[in-house]
Amino acid sequence: MNTRIALDAASEAERRCQAVRRGELDPYGELVRVNAQELVTTMFPRFTQYRGDECLRQDIDAFYKCFGATRAEFIHLATEFVRFMQPRLPQGIGRPLIEYEWMLFDVEVDKTPVPRPDRQQTRRPTHVYLNPTMRWLATPFDLYADDQQTARALLNHDAPYAYAIFRTFDHRVMTQRLSNQDIAALSSFTDGERLISPEESAHWFTHALAHELITSHHEH
Repeated sequence: MNTRIALDAASEAERRCQAVRRGELDPYGELVRVNAQELVTTMFPRFTQYRGDECLRQDIDAFYKCFGATRAEFIHLATEFVRFMQPRLPQGIGRPLIEYEWMLFDVEVDKTPVPRPDRQQTRRPTHVYLNPTMRWLATPFDLYADDQQTARALLNHDAPYAYAIFRTFDHRVMTQRLSNQDIAALSSFTDGERLISPEESAHWFTHALAHELITSHHEH
C-alpha cells in the first residue's frame, strides 16, 4: 500500500471539505446545504415550520461553517445538527420541538424487538416489563396544543407536560401523555421490570398493557 497516496487523498478531501464550509467550492457547497435543508425539513417538520425558512438557512450555514459533521449518514448528520442547535436555541418552544422530533425517529429506528401483546391472556400477569423502546420527554407546553395555548403555557410558566414515546409491536411510533399516576407507576419499575403484588389494583396495569406501555413478555 502506498501510504503517501492515501495521505495525499485525505489531505485533498479535507481541503475540499473546508472549501465547501467556506462556500468556495461551487456548486458543491450549495448542493451540500440544499441536501442538509431537505434532510432537516424531512426529519423535523414541526421545528422547521416554527423556525422559519430564513432562520433555518442561517442555522444550516452556521452548522457547516462552525460545527460540521464527523459522519455523513443521515441519522448521524441529523443527530449532530440537533447537538449543534441545542445551545443555539433560546428558551421557548424550539428546543423541545427538535428534541421531540429527533426522539420520534430514534424510537422508529431502534432495533429492539417489542413483544406482541397477548390479547387472549385471561390470568392477571405477576411479572411485567417496560416497553423496551420507551423514551421519556418533558416539555413546558402541551405537544398537542395550538399556538395560542402554547404561548400562554410558556408565559404562565405552567408545570411541565410528561410524555412516553415508544414503538408498538407492529412498528407504530406512539406519543402518550403521562398522568401523575402513570409517572408514579412507571417509576416503580427497576431495570425495566417489576412484580405485581396481589394487593395492587389491576386497573392501571390492564390499561398500560393494552396501550403497550408495558408488556408481560420479556424478549432479549
